[in-house]
Amino acid sequence: MSIQPSRAQSAVPQNPVEAIVKLFDTHRIVMLGEVQHGCRQQWELLQELVAAPGFSERVNDIVMEFGNARYQDVVDRYIAGENVPIEQVAGAWQDTVGAFGPVSPVYGKFYAAVRAVNKKLPKQRRLRIVLGDPPIDWDQVQTRADIALFLPFREEFYSSAVRLQVLAKKHKALLIMGAGHFRRSAGRPGFIENQLLMALVQPYVIMPGSNMVGGYDDLDTRFDQLPAPSFIEINGSWIGSIPTQNPRGGQPGSLGQTADAYLYLGPRDKLTVIANRRSDLEGTPYGKEIERRLTIIFDKAPDFLPQPDDLAERPAFSRTSPPPPPLPPMEKPQP
Repeated sequence: MSIQPSRAQSAVPQNPVEAIVKLFDTHRIVMLGEVQHGCRQQWELLQELVAAPGFSERVNDIVMEFGNARYQDVVDRYIAGENVPIEQVAGAWQDTVGAFGPVSPVYGKFYAAVRAVNKKLPKQRRLRIVLGDPPIDWDQVQTRADIALFLPFREEFYSSAVRLQVLAKKHKALLIMGAGHFRRSAGRPGFIENQLLMALVQPYVIMPGSNMVGGYDDLDTRFDQLPAPSFIEINGSWIGSIPTQNPRGGQPGSLGQTADAYLYLGPRDKLTVIANRRSDLEGTPYGKEIERRLTIIFDKAPDFLPQPDDLAERPAFSRTSPPPPPLPPMEKPQP
């Protein structure tokens, strides 16, 4: 099904880097969802954003979903430009509790990009990456019960990191997490946004996307008129009237009820996800550790190795891609 143009109000595209930087003149917190974990186009844009003139003048912190909090000290030193071996830092994005399979290389590149920006800044204006995932120690994980201490509490931990590491220090921050964690349901804020509202902070929420507004074949041709990438304020535009179904089971509604702005990254068929190369996983310590974790979670590890190295970049959306295996239930608590 193709959604056809209508005579709705126009969508005014803005340069996304300039628009997001300007948001921090009026907001302490900007929440930016990920369209897909590891989307090359979005993370290239984020690297451009943190290096943009004016960003470090307005923003103190970047709160990362792909950031295991037990690595905060070593990440602080790495981001500040100290000579820290990358092997000591990589666990920050590779050892999160929310990602069971191998983690896209885009996250390590982003940490490196922030480090490069900081090298050009005076100490008082350096950016800090706040690690927003619970401090799980995978070396100590032997059963699903060990994971259950952390997995159900990811949003609680993330929001507490924002309150204590950002708001309590009177900082401003860009929050980056999967879009489902930030998306409003029928206009109602999700858990993390609600925690910020209780702290008397009104965040600005940005949802990313393409011209795909429903299922794989639900393309809205009005996006063809927009440059990619574009930042569009939803209020008053035709984008706000696009119907949505909350993938996390919330009530159906319109895109205008999910966020304040839409980050149009480009057409469905041009968005890609960066995965690890097979040679980075097969037989390597990291690949063996991922297999161990998956065996704990699923009893038998599903095939997580990509195909040949030249297929490490794949379409972000596909009609034929199988869904990820469902997470088995955690063990029942003992009496």
